[in-house]
Amino acid sequence: MARVSIQEVSRTFAGRRNQPETVALQRTSLEVADNDFVTVLGPSGCGKSTLLRIAAGLDFATSGEVLIDGTAVTGPGADRGMVFQSYTLFPWLTVRQNICFGLREKGINPAQQEEISRYFIQQVGLAGFEGHYPKMLSGGMQQRTALARALANDPKVLLMDEPFGALDHQTRELMQELLLSIWERHNKTVLFVTHDIDESIFMANRVVVMSARPGRIKHEERIDFPHPRDYRLKTAATFTGHKARLTEEIRLETHRAAGGLAGLPG
Repeated sequence: MARVSIQEVSRTFAGRRNQPETVALQRTSLEVADNDFVTVLGPSGCGKSTLLRIAAGLDFATSGEVLIDGTAVTGPGADRGMVFQSYTLFPWLTVRQNICFGLREKGINPAQQEEISRYFIQQVGLAGFEGHYPKMLSGGMQQRTALARALANDPKVLLMDEPFGALDHQTRELMQELLLSIWERHNKTVLFVTHDIDESIFMANRVVVMSARPGRIKHEERIDFPHPRDYRLKTAATFTGHKARLTEEIRLETHRAAGGLAGLPG
């Protein structure tokens, strides 16, 4: 049984003020195995984030369903951890308090909260910043806190929506390596939306490409690089081959989204 099973999911949004409805997602199916790491690529507006929000229980499918270990998703749940592009931290809570928030809501006793938060603070490299508030942290450190908060709840599945999109290039690459190292240790099932082709290849076991809106899965690419991975992988010839194929897929869909293929060479 797939850990995440997206079955014929579509999403149509009603129009406003007599405007026509918008079909964001065509019927889309995707299976994500236990401990798999799947990245989702596609042009802006193709429904990537909508699909992720439906899997998280933050939005609802017009048709079809999402199953987690065979159970239908009907709303948010502790079995899924969500990390957004914006850091979504509580500004009035410290790093430790943000990480402990979900644990406290689950009724975990304070001693266990302290133990779990200390472990994940170490995992994401924030030792010494436990008492800092979000406004005192860099963007990368805030996103490390958000990642630690999601992991501390021990979800079956991590759903990540452009989590590094707001970071500068160097910090983004460090966060990619950090997340991969944590995934290699904890073997979470990850569904990760990104616009960055290099990021999608570097992180994933499998890259899924979505078409221009209304979105559907049009291409899948298996990534068989061994673990652990580091930044030097991005200069390998096999990496470049994956990038060339995926760039072409995304380029075609981006032109479709812009209104057609006119002006494309060849």
